Amino acid sequence: MTTLPPALATLIQIETELRTGLFERDEAIRAALVAIIGRSHLVLLGPPGTAKSDLIKQISERFCDPTGQGLNYFVYLLTRFTTPEELFGPVSVHGLKNDTYERITTHKLPKAQIAFLDEIFKSSSAVLNILLTILNERVFDNGTQRQPVPLITLFGASNEMPQEASDLEALWDRFLLRLEVGYLAESNFEKLLQMQVQGQQTPPAPLTIMSQTELVALQQFAAAIPIPPSVTNALVTLRRDLSQQKGIIASDRRWVQCLRVLQAHALLEGRDVVEEDDLAILSYALWNQPEQKNDITRMVAKLANPLNAKASELKDTALAVWSEAKAKMDANSADEQATLRATIAVEAISKLKKIESQLVVLKKQIVEQNRPTKRVDQAMSVVKTSKQAAMEGSGL
Repeated sequence: MTTLPPALATLIQIETELRTGLFERDEAIRAALVAIIGRSHLVLLGPPGTAKSDLIKQISERFCDPTGQGLNYFVYLLTRFTTPEELFGPVSVHGLKNDTYERITTHKLPKAQIAFLDEIFKSSSAVLNILLTILNERVFDNGTQRQPVPLITLFGASNEMPQEASDLEALWDRFLLRLEVGYLAESNFEKLLQMQVQGQQTPPAPLTIMSQTELVALQQFAAAIPIPPSVTNALVTLRRDLSQQKGIIASDRRWVQCLRVLQAHALLEGRDVVEEDDLAILSYALWNQPEQKNDITRMVAKLANPLNAKASELKDTALAVWSEAKAKMDANSADEQATLRATIAVEAISKLKKIESQLVVLKKQIVEQNRPTKRVDQAMSVVKTSKQAAMEGSGL
């Protein structure tokens, strides 16, 4: 077995700290770290006020030397009036005097290693055309020169999906990893408020950070992690099934880029070889429309681990049970209908308990196979939250 790089322990600690401070963002945190290790790009989609900017800011701050030096970080909020000068630097007057159209890129995006562009899909064509080359080829055309850029990962955030336009479709395709984030559940919202109050009374704990040297070591190790034939065969099967059964098609380039994601995910799982379980990360990489995600997740889980596929099905069932119960309770919200609401809640809780029992058995099987329990744990969390919501909604 290959010795894992020492910096992996630091990265795992960073992930643990981020998960502690950011509720219901485990998947986004993991995807962001995978993007950085795999040198891929990630976009977060969700309504305003869902901490997209805060999440990416906190992650980016972790990759910096103790002196404050390290990765160059660039952040900007885009609007339809954002000019190329704001992102890529002003035109050099000295260059113009010498009949050369060059930009001064100091402290701008072409010099960044980690970048965050908020409202990524609300920019002008002039900005997007330059951005596409930087994202895909990691080069910047400056005057007569094509200059390499040090960009590791560009994080994007948006309140909405990109509109149907050729330049936005091309930009959308550059983001290999895509996640949707929403508002917190009531239980975690209460924890968020408590944490904010406590934070005002106690000094913040020191953050675990990683230097550029450590990050490069992890990236190089991940890029060398072997991918066995069983995994590539699973990718061939997944591509065929998605196309033939669901009409979901991803470009060949996108499938090839997914290999880096699998390697990065394997590293974060503490492995020196890619396994079928790593295929689960591809549920963030292969969808184009939100309605495709559930089908992709189920098909990926079935290939990665049939038990995970069952866990995903039970999670979806639990969500459907609570959704139906909530709709019925909302339709009977009058004070005199309290007894009916309680009956609806009891029925829903009974169904959720049966699902919970199935998940307990499933988790035991997964543990016996020495496989990760992440998917079944997520499903059990959904069941727990749904049961609590049913009790609170009915007044039980």
